[in-house]
Amino acid sequence: MKMLRLAALVLPALLLCKSPAAALDLFATHEVTVQFATADGKPLADADVNVYAPGDPTHVVKTGKTDKDGKFQFGTDRDGLWTAEARAAGEVARATIRVGGDQPPERVSPYWLIGGLLVLLVIAVWYRSLRARMRRGRPRG
Repeated sequence: MKMLRLAALVLPALLLCKSPAAALDLFATHEVTVQFATADGKPLADADVNVYAPGDPTHVVKTGKTDKDGKFQFGTDRDGLWTAEARAAGEVARATIRVGGDQPPERVSPYWLIGGLLVLLVIAVWYRSLRARMRRGRPRG
């Protein structure tokens, strides 16, 4: 019975994902789409793609294949110049993509974070003292 409930929860989640890799990009801040083409302009379909992060041109961080239109989509977790390379049937295509840089990332102010934690602490202490008072007022018996 527990397995049936688990399957009922997991199956819709899997169906909503565009691909299994989409579930792994939980921390991606930008979604990038690159279209690769051959030297004569035809789409580089079903090509193997390697993606390299900014500042590390030797370490592959993502891999995959292009679709029938030569497009490949991936998520990035930081700003900078990302490099993607596609290879198929003796053809090699490279693209450098600038991600971010247009606007500063929105971050939660440390003051809001500390203030929120203090509010939660005050609520917890208030609740604890309220429960202690209620226990003292009950007759034992």
